[in-house]
Amino acid sequence: MTIVQEHRVPTRDRASQVRSGLLRGWRSPQHRDGLALVLSSGLTSGLGLLFWILAARLYDPATVGVNSTALSAMTLLGTAAQLNLGNALLRFVPVAGRHVRALVVGCYAAAIAAAALAGAVFALGASWWAPELHAAFGGSELLAFFTLSTPVWAMFVIQDYVLPALKKATLVPVENLVFSVLKIVFLGGAAALGMWSGLAVSWAAATAVIVLIVTVYLARVLPRSEGRADDAGPAPAAVTVRDVASFVRADYAGTVFLLTAVFGLPLVVFARLGPEAAAVYGITWQIAYALYLVVNGMGQSLVAHVAADPDRLEAARHSMICKAMALLVPAVLVIAAAAYPLLSLFGAHYADEGSLLLALLVLSAVPNAVTWSAVWAARVRRDGRILFGVPAAVTTAVIAGSWFLMPVMGVVGTGVAWLGAQSVAAAGVLTVRAVMKRRLRLQRA
Repeated sequence: MTIVQEHRVPTRDRASQVRSGLLRGWRSPQHRDGLALVLSSGLTSGLGLLFWILAARLYDPATVGVNSTALSAMTLLGTAAQLNLGNALLRFVPVAGRHVRALVVGCYAAAIAAAALAGAVFALGASWWAPELHAAFGGSELLAFFTLSTPVWAMFVIQDYVLPALKKATLVPVENLVFSVLKIVFLGGAAALGMWSGLAVSWAAATAVIVLIVTVYLARVLPRSEGRADDAGPAPAAVTVRDVASFVRADYAGTVFLLTAVFGLPLVVFARLGPEAAAVYGITWQIAYALYLVVNGMGQSLVAHVAADPDRLEAARHSMICKAMALLVPAVLVIAAAAYPLLSLFGAHYADEGSLLLALLVLSAVPNAVTWSAVWAARVRRDGRILFGVPAAVTTAVIAGSWFLMPVMGVVGTGVAWLGAQSVAAAGVLTVRAVMKRRLRLQRA
């Protein structure tokens, strides 16, 4: 009889190997940049929490609700009006070579024009589709705010994609840290001056300062279009308008659906339940959305690092989702358990009305990571079916579910809608992937 001796790795050595493997994973360029973007979101969200705590203490819930709704509308318009050119830059800057400057400048110009038009149209028609905002701010003030702040926000969104595309993702946390601090400083000054619209104005002013600083930096670091005669290797082909338009066409419609759920739902809450409920939803969503941004940061890095080598996509996507869950799940459990004391920082009204809502919203971030990992991978493959179908299905379910549940469950109905829609979508993504893997195995057999 042959006796086979089992080689047992000491527990201490095994634990050391696990720690070493985790560190190696995070040190890869893809995950390093992804972690930088997640850190940026964490800093922004943490200081954003302080901003909204200060706002809740300085202003009554109705004023917070009106201002937060105006900001949601502005960010919705600005993000939608940048025409998804941020994702296009993330996809094409890594392969554009010396044509990067022309690509970035062209995308900036298109986004500014579209956002200015969108802001002006929204403000001019606000008496029809947002009469509460029109009555609260006044027609001329609303026009000035949306016409000026919407294109500035569009530039702010785009630059957060340009920096990772240029492999400068580690600058994004610094940028957003300064932005968050400026918001708080400006809010305190606006409150001291007795500005009723201080929340919206301080947000817009901080955005403008950061956009100016980053634009000056990009003007210095973006490569010039002229190549040198002694440049080695063949010059990359210019990225054409058709290339960008083809990508945007496949991605933009789905993104607009997503933005409608993320930034448009506060308008639905405002219209359905009033400004105080909108204030509760606005603040709880700010906290929960920070967890949604985990997979967003990891996904941006995935596209930037895999766009030029799509053969690595599946391995990179699997690694991305594992890293995202490692960050996400502990945070979700802590925030869900501590929802009441956390919201008590804003005041008793927010804690009483929003604790269950916050727990539901943060729990929905877990299936969202599964769903949106598929969307980010589809951006590399340029798969229009997923880019449109997944956001459209989730948004339709969230908006419709919230609309019908709010009269029965109040603002908590929005949390039920988010968790239900994301869970069903994630189950669908996992089912489709399992079927595709099974078919692939059968083909190889």
